[in-house]
Amino acid sequence: MMLDPQHEIKRWLTNKLDAAPHGTASALARTLGVSPTQITRMKNLEAGKEPRRIALEELHGIAKFFNELPPGYEEMASWISDQQDHSTAMPAQSRPSPNASFPPKWQVFPGDTSIPLRGQISAGANGRFIMNGQDIARVFCPPGLEGVEGAYAVQVQGTSGEPRFFHGETAWVNPNARYRKGDDVIVQILGDDESGEVFSYIKRYESQNSQVLRLYQYNPADGEGHELEFPMDKVFSIHKVVFHAML
Repeated sequence: MMLDPQHEIKRWLTNKLDAAPHGTASALARTLGVSPTQITRMKNLEAGKEPRRIALEELHGIAKFFNELPPGYEEMASWISDQQDHSTAMPAQSRPSPNASFPPKWQVFPGDTSIPLRGQISAGANGRFIMNGQDIARVFCPPGLEGVEGAYAVQVQGTSGEPRFFHGETAWVNPNARYRKGDDVIVQILGDDESGEVFSYIKRYESQNSQVLRLYQYNPADGEGHELEFPMDKVFSIHKVVFHAML
């Protein structure tokens, strides 16, 4: 059975509500403009129970209500501000410091602002995957990518990127942004045969020269190393990842 992509967020929400005073769930429902039943469905993780996806704007509201960022959204520090409604918000609690080098600024965005989610058809060694050129869905466009030509997103497959990227997360890409050592990138590498196949990797950029591109993978499988090298004449593209989150 496939794990709910929002499993960690829902478990966090359940723990927050279980530890809160009686009536907190009802107060949260009023804040979000939903029914208490919808809050219950947001928490459903057990087999046989009807789950409910938590929308991004609802996650924003939940973060402000508890004055704490949900797991996977530590980069959205601007969700919590000193201007929140203290009559309904829970007391501030400790939370991890933002660790992103390029956190997008939160703002309200129109519902029709979206970018393509690129299809994948297989995965392989070192976290390799193939983008098949098809747009399989549309996902919301972070403010930093609005109007950026060629911007797209991919869904992370496998565990080679953990703990930076987790299976099922979405990563947003600016193909026009400059990248540097330590940036996360999606690299496309030409295959060794004449089929024209292009393999893709989501890794940390280390360095390059006229001969070789060097990447780093956070969680290599058994028999694999952290360092990856590719001949520069096989490198098709290098695109910077500017944002990632579990949707």
